[in-house]
Amino acid sequence: MTPVTEQWGETLRTHLALGETRSPVRAAAAFSADAGFFAVAGRGDEDGWPYFRAVAGGPGGGGPDDVEALCTVCEEAVHPRGLHIAGVPWRRESRELISDAVTGSELELALLRNGDRAMWVVRAVRDVCVFVLVDGEGEGGDANVSESRSLALDFASFLAGQGY
Repeated sequence: MTPVTEQWGETLRTHLALGETRSPVRAAAAFSADAGFFAVAGRGDEDGWPYFRAVAGGPGGGGPDDVEALCTVCEEAVHPRGLHIAGVPWRRESRELISDAVTGSELELALLRNGDRAMWVVRAVRDVCVFVLVDGEGEGGDANVSESRSLALDFASFLAGQGY
């Protein structure tokens, strides 16, 4: 793992409260069209890669259609192939455009669902996204979705402030 990847992993862990045992986030990943998923962090000591593996950039990576589909997750129309992450089909439930209060830049936010599982995707600039898998275990499912949304937007605001 390169130092840049390690830095991104630690940044994900810190900003998304993955070091906390009661974090509403199960795992998170940074994604770009050029690198695929290039940094992943799981909650606590958990390996986050199994939630994002088998797509472009990850071990056992996918093909160009996977990258193209993931790049369209926050756009008005998603790729006709659909969204598959680690072999799991996800459907987009909602999409929002949000103006970052600090930088004034526009952030794109999408909520993905697979059954009772949820994942937030935030794109600060074209083809750079952060995927935030919500912890769906135990009580507080809706609260976890809401709190994870706030954490994902805070992280995207941080990225926008850093020029990403």
